[in-house]
Amino acid sequence: MDKEQLLYQYFANQLTEDRQKLFNELLENDPDFKTQFEFEKNLKRVIKKNQKENLKQKLVGFEKEIKSSDQNSNSKSSFKFWSMAASFALLVALGWMAYSTFSGPDYDELYASNFETYPNTVYTITRSDGGQSLTRDAFAAYEANDHARAVTAFLDLKKEGETGQVDFYLAQSYLNLGKDKEAIAALKSVIVGSKEFKAEAHWYLALAYLKSKDEVNAVATLKSLVENFDYKKEKAQTLLKALD
Repeated sequence: MDKEQLLYQYFANQLTEDRQKLFNELLENDPDFKTQFEFEKNLKRVIKKNQKENLKQKLVGFEKEIKSSDQNSNSKSSFKFWSMAASFALLVALGWMAYSTFSGPDYDELYASNFETYPNTVYTITRSDGGQSLTRDAFAAYEANDHARAVTAFLDLKKEGETGQVDFYLAQSYLNLGKDKEAIAALKSVIVGSKEFKAEAHWYLALAYLKSKDEVNAVATLKSLVENFDYKKEKAQTLLKALD
């Protein structure tokens, strides 16, 4: 396994579901991999900042050069002026595209820096607990980070009529597997039909929208969280500022 390639695919948004799962496992269990990830993430942030500063300096210099041109001189100078003006307009257009690319919100970075799998607060699993049940199997897999098996068990629980708590933890497993659309659907079900985990579901739904690069719905969900709940309120406000 090439960890460098895995990091490259992450930052290029090219991870498949299987490799996203592997990436998450390494990030959680491999300190060296996590260190390298943090280094490259910070390096990317610095590059983006430098790109924006370089663009700004070029635009300012170009604007000064145009203003210093004598617009009342001969036709040759006038042609030069308008050529410069056209070039300036083109640079602004290209600059805006570069700004959007290099200086816009890094959704993957915002997601990675804010996402933490919610702990199992529903079913206590102990060594002395020798009984077998679908609920125990689901949460045992969940705590073992075997989210593929957890999803299967949670879906079986839903068939038996379990919803609110199960949907919330099902969404957690989906997020760990990189299945953002499925996570969004499950979290919406929690918000609409459950009294439990409603505030928490808002937070994770906003993150799921971020992962999907759906800024409009992410912002709307974060605003709803800030206005109606205290859970992760400060972090939600910080995220809103980052997306502004």
